[in-house]
Amino acid sequence: MLFDYHVHTRYSADSRAPVIEQLRAAEKAGVTHICFTDHVDFDGIGLRPADIAARNAEIDALKDQFPDIDISFGMEFGMKDKTAYEDAYGHVKGCHMDFVIGSVHIVNGLDAYYPEYFQGKSREEAYLAYIERGLECIRVSDFSVMGHYDFCAKHSPYAERSMSYSMAPQIFDEIFRELISRGKAFEVNTSAWHNDPAWGLDILRRYRELGGEYVTTGSDAHKPERVGNRLSEALDMIRAAGIPYVATFKNMEPIMHRI
Repeated sequence: MLFDYHVHTRYSADSRAPVIEQLRAAEKAGVTHICFTDHVDFDGIGLRPADIAARNAEIDALKDQFPDIDISFGMEFGMKDKTAYEDAYGHVKGCHMDFVIGSVHIVNGLDAYYPEYFQGKSREEAYLAYIERGLECIRVSDFSVMGHYDFCAKHSPYAERSMSYSMAPQIFDEIFRELISRGKAFEVNTSAWHNDPAWGLDILRRYRELGGEYVTTGSDAHKPERVGNRLSEALDMIRAAGIPYVATFKNMEPIMHRI
């Protein structure tokens, strides 16, 4: 039961992966449910928004070649402010949507992917600023799940890159209460782990303590070799945290899978 609900293709400005190659990689990795979540960003980072209509048409043309994979149509919106997500929804108006990831990339005008974001900041300062921005954005945005809470760790320069609940307990609690009250989910994204030990069990346990019942899992793969990466470890962590369900989505509605 491997659900990769965060996968990019050549329709994302930061990926060159053909849709069919991502599907072949998913089949090889044993992924049973996949959602393509190409970037639709109006947050000022300069990436052109994906042509979702063209991508959906290509996926439709390929679906019959992969009968053992449940394929959903998603997208990843860059959360910056209310205007940014409204522009994103306007861009995909008329396109079929199953699922939307709401993700923070920009904090105080800087992309948390690049070295400039970390200059002059300790790990605690850089990560806290990112988490605080996440809380601000989810309060004014609409989405299915909050994406990669630890995006800032993906290319951080610190010897210890992991994100922990203790770095921002009050902010995490506010995020979880906001998500839970609105029936939204929290993503377990494996991309920041690289080859390090997986982190996040403490965060997921607190999410569960506050009433969180379901999450999604995703590799954030921009290349075929990353599709399905470490999803089994993510499932083990979700079970250890006591979270009962992993969700897939159809027509913007969650489908719960007990694990």
